[in-house]
Amino acid sequence: MKIELNRNEYNYLSHASFLKDKYRKLLFSSQQHDDLYSLQILKDQAEEIRDLCGEQLQIIGFDRNYELTTEGKIIESLVDKFFVE
Repeated sequence: MKIELNRNEYNYLSHASFLKDKYRKLLFSSQQHDDLYSLQILKDQAEEIRDLCGEQLQIIGFDRNYELTTEGKIIESLVDKFFVE
């Protein structure tokens, strides 16, 4: 499957400590077109990345009023992009 990430999403994932090295390497192999990064990924890889992002969203994605933080908004967007039907 093909996933397109914007620059903020790509930068966030490429520096995310919760992301496994094998997925970080996959990110670095993506193709860049302007501010979009195209990533070819298997469905099971997408599911695992989505799960990892979902866990991170619960840990740091909300402020004390349960509102999405700036980082939480990026993570929420990633959760949506890596959703597999």
